[in-house]
Amino acid sequence: MELQDHFLIAMPHLTDEYFYRSVIYICEHNEQGSMGLVLTQPTDLTVAELVAKMNFMMASSRHYPEQVVLAGGPVNLENGFILHTKAFQDFQHSYRITDNLLLTTSGDIVDTFGTPFEPDKYLVALGCSSWLPNQLEAEIADDSWLVVPANERILFDVPCDQRWLEATQLLGIQHSNLAYQAGHC
Repeated sequence: MELQDHFLIAMPHLTDEYFYRSVIYICEHNEQGSMGLVLTQPTDLTVAELVAKMNFMMASSRHYPEQVVLAGGPVNLENGFILHTKAFQDFQHSYRITDNLLLTTSGDIVDTFGTPFEPDKYLVALGCSSWLPNQLEAEIADDSWLVVPANERILFDVPCDQRWLEATQLLGIQHSNLAYQAGHC
């Protein structure tokens, strides 16, 4: 099962604080395990505030979007992850997810924010979600997650609080039709 570049949509019975009504974008899925970013948990920090705290604000004329920084998951909370579209330049630590989407963990991307060289679209998350080999597949088999191919509109254009509903609509079903329990044959 290939899960990279897919959304995980939390089933209604997941009540964990990170995963209740969450959508997770799977950045990496291979024999070593899986890694993704929760797209539905905003922090109280904006990108502009984060940049200021990191002392990258070199020019006062820069304009930073008022987008919030996400809580990407309960793992590696001290690390930043920037999911972005292709940029004009390469960054020190980037992982190619698709032809147009990359995940960057190096600070050199932050230095482009507010300049003409920033990626067209990006989101910033602190922390990530990760699974051991076969752990995510087991959770999917246990009906914790629905899986659907990702799209950039939900990633970058839909507000955080609407992503779960929008993602469920990708399945062609209304969220009110999701059962809290499922049977297995």
